Amino acid sequence: MIVLLTTVPGIEDLVIDEVREKLGGKVVHAEVFGESNVTGKVLVQLKNVMVDELKQLGTVEHVVLILDEGVVSKSLDSLRDCIWKLRMDELLNYYTPSTSLGIDVDRSGDHEFRSPDASVILGDRITEFLGSIGLRPIFNLDNADLVMRLIIDGNRCIFGLSITRKSLRSRPYRVFNHPAAINPIIANAMVRLLNPKPYTRVCDITCGSGTIVIEGSLSRHDLVFLCADIDYGYVKGAVGNAKEAGVDSFIDFIVMDSTMPPIRDKSCNYAVFNPPFGIRMEPVEGVPKLYRALFNSLNYLLDRGSVFVLITIRKALVRRLAKEYGFKIVNERVVEQGGIWSSIFTIAKD
Repeated sequence: MIVLLTTVPGIEDLVIDEVREKLGGKVVHAEVFGESNVTGKVLVQLKNVMVDELKQLGTVEHVVLILDEGVVSKSLDSLRDCIWKLRMDELLNYYTPSTSLGIDVDRSGDHEFRSPDASVILGDRITEFLGSIGLRPIFNLDNADLVMRLIIDGNRCIFGLSITRKSLRSRPYRVFNHPAAINPIIANAMVRLLNPKPYTRVCDITCGSGTIVIEGSLSRHDLVFLCADIDYGYVKGAVGNAKEAGVDSFIDFIVMDSTMPPIRDKSCNYAVFNPPFGIRMEPVEGVPKLYRALFNSLNYLLDRGSVFVLITIRKALVRRLAKEYGFKIVNERVVEQGGIWSSIFTIAKD
């Protein structure tokens, strides 16, 4: 079995790490798919794996079962040639005369054709193939039973079947949604980047609806988390989400102003948080003031040698504050978050 795993661009290596960690010897090969290392796609060859195992991966958004692969150049003719050579036989393992089909094309690279061109040609190819065995396809662009995926990156053309009807980022535990909730996939990745030692306390000082601490608790049962926010309604929502996820016993919840935390110094071994980006914050001067106050709090909450991870678009501000407070930036990773390129910083307190 070969599958394409889609994710947030920028965390492809973490997907590979999770796949190897959870599936172990079932992984034959794993690589980032595409001409760059930031494509949001990972190609994995597996053996003896159940579909449900793939749906449990916390850093993955969609799973595509690969049916065939071809080679394409820039021209429309090469695209038509590639698509017409794709093997369609495996489609019959999932298709019935009453099954509706959808087509989704993802194209990257320098080509003379567009994604809609590829969609039309693939639709014609599927129609021709099914017609050759006396079947007439039913296409449904909005809510298909089977979604056929065509992924084109440079000169590679991959044809597959989506085995996730909806995005895996839609976590079932989210009964309460913060208006600026972080993508759970990014939250999961942030805890992985933090990599805390067992039996330590991890604090989220701007926890909102609790996504980061819940993702951490689901993946690590050897940690204790603190979920703190200034808004009582958000903390109450976070409690409800954690109960829905079955991890509320691993998390302490507190309503507090994290710029003036009413808890003892050195109470956190690690911190991981998603501070407000400040896009809607007025006046604009409030952004550096807030971040400065949070960095000052971390200076007291964290012990020497502690590490914290945060995500933000305020990259220059974080670099400046880290230097000012004597923190060391261990790593800066660029990821796509809601169409915005943000940085995940891993920072150590010397």
